[in-house]
Amino acid sequence: MIETGIPKLDEYLGGGIPEGKSLLFYIAPEVEESNMGVHVLYHNLEMGKRCVYVISKSSPKQLGQYFKEFGWDINKYNDRLNIVDGYSRLIGAPSEEKYVIFEPHDILSYEDVIGDIMDETTENVVVVFDSLSTIIDLCGEREALQGIYRINEEIGKKNGVSVYNFTAWPYKENTIYRIKRRFDCIVDINPAGGDSFVGQEYSISKVNWEGKTGKSVIFRVYKPGGVRIYIPKILVIGPFRSGKTTFIKALSERFTSVDRLGATIAIEHGTVDHGGCRADIFGIPGQERFSPLMEKMGASATGIMVVLDSSKPEQLGDVTKMVEDIRRKGIPYVVVANKQDMPGAMDEYELKKRMGEDVIRAVATEGRGVFDAFEVLVNKILHGVPDAD
Repeated sequence: MIETGIPKLDEYLGGGIPEGKSLLFYIAPEVEESNMGVHVLYHNLEMGKRCVYVISKSSPKQLGQYFKEFGWDINKYNDRLNIVDGYSRLIGAPSEEKYVIFEPHDILSYEDVIGDIMDETTENVVVVFDSLSTIIDLCGEREALQGIYRINEEIGKKNGVSVYNFTAWPYKENTIYRIKRRFDCIVDINPAGGDSFVGQEYSISKVNWEGKTGKSVIFRVYKPGGVRIYIPKILVIGPFRSGKTTFIKALSERFTSVDRLGATIAIEHGTVDHGGCRADIFGIPGQERFSPLMEKMGASATGIMVVLDSSKPEQLGDVTKMVEDIRRKGIPYVVVANKQDMPGAMDEYELKKRMGEDVIRAVATEGRGVFDAFEVLVNKILHGVPDAD
């Protein structure tokens, strides 16, 4: 399997792209920027794979600029990366690349260069095309698609994989039909937005191996950073002095709060960047007067972490009520048993017996268990939760 490196996508693809197969990123025109192919390229270069990047819509130097913007150094991979320049001759400019498309309007020129590269390689090379739509526009729809079919076959014979970016401009319906038939896997990229965030989402609409179709995942493209699954609103709630602030601080790269004499008196905010996910975390104070705020923010929450002080059994009643309310609303949640290092802290077995809930043990002051809780919640968000009772 060849991994894409896109968070969660390889899992849904059953481990990645099998050798000899092709994948198309089918990108909606209104998506501002989604060069998914660059991320596949970078991941496989990092994995030590030999890679080819076929450029048809911009200068080859733009690839280095992409890498720089994402915080990556393209010069690390000179011995494993070949660039096919299909742009310079189009504008009548000289090229510094070893592999050049001399006739950018002729798909046979692309076939000849890719064939030469395949003849020279003994590895399962990863070939990424920056813009299938540009190739179609330059070479003609029918000729380009026939040539792409032959190119994919040539790459497949050497157990390589081919990955394409394709911007779905308003082509004729039969052209779109033929495009989709040409590829083993299609990942749709569409805009996703709401009242407080704007991002993108991907979903697998076709896969002819053991993968999953239909699942949508919201993501953002960060510079630097690259593709991250985006979780727009996770709430952290719990009884007064259960350790919510310390818990959020342990999770977050950036954190803001307002407190007075050690007690939070306003909403806290943290940003988490972990395991290919980036999330905005909001902490709600535990005092009763903040209950209306909890109701308002909870209505749009993506997920909720309920934090309790496991050394205080008297908090179990309040936590149980919170959990019952969350379950009625059908929001993914986890229960975090904080302060496991305190004398008299209830253990996992006792907490489950008394609450009827699986809990995640944590010591937020030491960072123990906090990312375990985050990962469990993210998986619940991405995979859905059972219907509320």
